[in-house]
Amino acid sequence: MRKSCLFFISLIFLALLPVSIYAANGSKLQVEDIRYGGQGTKTRIVLDLNQKTDFRAFLLDQPYRLVLDLPPVEWDTFKSRFVDTSHVIKSYRSGILDDGLTRVIFDLKQPATVDDAFIVPKTSMGKDRLVIDVTQSSVNAFEAQKVKVFGNRALTTDSATRGPSGNTYAAGQNDVVKETEQGETNAPETQPSPAPSLFKHPKMYTVVVDAGHGGQDPGAEAFGFKEKNITLAVAQELRRELEETGRYKVVLTRDKDVYITLHDRVDMSREVKADLFVSIHADKVSRTGIRGASIYTLSEKASDNETALLAQDENNSGFVAGVDLSQESQDVADILLDLAMREKMNDSNTFARLLTHAFISKNVRLLPNSHRSAGFAVLKAPDVPSVLIETGFISNPDEAKLLTSGTFQRNISSAIMQGVDNYFRKIQALQTP
Repeated sequence: MRKSCLFFISLIFLALLPVSIYAANGSKLQVEDIRYGGQGTKTRIVLDLNQKTDFRAFLLDQPYRLVLDLPPVEWDTFKSRFVDTSHVIKSYRSGILDDGLTRVIFDLKQPATVDDAFIVPKTSMGKDRLVIDVTQSSVNAFEAQKVKVFGNRALTTDSATRGPSGNTYAAGQNDVVKETEQGETNAPETQPSPAPSLFKHPKMYTVVVDAGHGGQDPGAEAFGFKEKNITLAVAQELRRELEETGRYKVVLTRDKDVYITLHDRVDMSREVKADLFVSIHADKVSRTGIRGASIYTLSEKASDNETALLAQDENNSGFVAGVDLSQESQDVADILLDLAMREKMNDSNTFARLLTHAFISKNVRLLPNSHRSAGFAVLKAPDVPSVLIETGFISNPDEAKLLTSGTFQRNISSAIMQGVDNYFRKIQALQTP
């Protein structure tokens, strides 16, 4: 009982903790600090603000995140930061959505649910504060709460910053928000749909889909099947699904049974200024019992070896990652190219992780430790995030039949498309002001 009382006293103290006096700077919303407190499985997030504000909060998975949308913000504290805390929050980062809203994403160490989200009006002891209480939870509890939006689900950049008096604030005439006897803010029961708004950017993303092998290079062969035919069928299906969304321009490295060199495949992705490169393959080993898909990104060692070779070619040939290497010395070109490659390797690894989640959600069988790294030549574009997908093992008789079936090809293409969608959503959410 004593611990429980101390916990609630500490939460009240955190929410009311005095902060420095704010010097007025117009009417734009300012985030002056982000603080954390709590005990055990409970965490309180407090944003110190210069005024009341409308907001929208909800949960996302793959990975587990708490998302907070605000009107346009000026930051008087860090825009992104790792959180040195024993609580469920491990980091946060911010960016600007296409409609001008500020999005703050809190990365969670594990599933959690939102107990409450509300504005505490300014008092003589402190600022206006936005408070979000979260509690570690089971996966099922997390999934059940993904249908909730706390605050105003119709939030816009023009949302008023004035709200009703009281501790629970959720502006917006189009929203229905009630306060229960327990003080829980209940938002509409419909599923939030923040993701589509992330694709309102006028730019269409360019995705290069590479059907491995072709022509005189059949790739792996087994049981009368050829890898080159499987990869082309999957690539064509993936192109169809991506183009149907209206969000992507898709370029195939080959759309028929022809031979394309590995170097030409990489060059093609750079010529069209691809935002993503996806190479489709099928695997073969001597053991016929092995089956399952895997996802490869460029290995760190391969990057080190390739950087010197690439720099020799690129510093006389033009731009890499927006930098004209022809204007730089060899030493500077080496450094810039290395930085560019490492940045894109990080993006490639992010994409691979999201693909893994998508494959699992679509019930695509995966190898153990399915995200792997290697020095595949097609992954070595220095300024294009790239992955190579081994769709399965043609050397396994059951999987060979599966790989050639339209049902499997549609399913794995759908999983890849989901991974592509999630990757660009993440990229846009990470865009900084």
